Amino acid sequence: MAVSEPRYALGRRELLSRKDRVWAAFTVNLRQRLGHALPIALIVLGMILTIVPFLITVLTYQTLGLGASIDLAVFYDPYNNFLLLLFIMLLTALVGGGIVADDLGSKSISLYLSRPITLPDYLVAKGAVVATTLSLIAVLPGLLGAIVAFVLGYADATVAAEAFGVYLVMGLLFTLTFSVLALFLSSLTEKRAWAASGIFAFLLMDDVVAVVLRGVSQNVGWLYLSPWEDLTAVARALFAVPATGPGPDPFVSFGILLALIVVLAAATYVRLARMELVTE
Repeated sequence: MAVSEPRYALGRRELLSRKDRVWAAFTVNLRQRLGHALPIALIVLGMILTIVPFLITVLTYQTLGLGASIDLAVFYDPYNNFLLLLFIMLLTALVGGGIVADDLGSKSISLYLSRPITLPDYLVAKGAVVATTLSLIAVLPGLLGAIVAFVLGYADATVAAEAFGVYLVMGLLFTLTFSVLALFLSSLTEKRAWAASGIFAFLLMDDVVAVVLRGVSQNVGWLYLSPWEDLTAVARALFAVPATGPGPDPFVSFGILLALIVVLAAATYVRLARMELVTE
């Protein structure tokens, strides 16, 4: 009598590859963060309140007799808008607050870090969620503005292309800085609300304190303490904005931002490394 495998036996299922698992972690978390009304409302309002004033400047440029074609410095306007900073702080706190804290609180981080996913994979996937969300108001309005200015004939192709490239560079630096900051602060607690409050308070108070100290002491060196001031200093240099007074050196600001990204990324890795659980 022959012995054969029952027909109802299930075939062996192939496990997802490392790349597929990291991509799944990114897409699932992105849908979770953007699946609520509040983040969507912040993104839409942030885009509107950022791009509308910029477009008004573009559309009235010739009317005000400032020239036949706008120059690169005009494209700096979105970064000169306090509303952009406010909405970025709110969105970073809302999206980034629970990006790691939720996993620590539910202990699901051990599932994320099961093989073949490593801790760097986890941090890249989580950081990409914050960066992608922030780019919708920190990068996309500027890119749209450059395209609209060119299509309507207010900027020539060279200036529009330069502006487009600068927005991409600044977007990368911008989203890296705030995403790494969110990852680090979120990794310090298991409570989403505490992490979100900490992110918002740090970003707001850091900028306020830096500006106040600069005003009191008349020393621009205090502005280096604020990531936002460092970012805008780099943006002013890239957009060739004429200096109206003493300000942070863009090269020093760029170096500070790179150091901040590296230090916070390393600190987050060290913080979570001892929690890494590897399972077969």
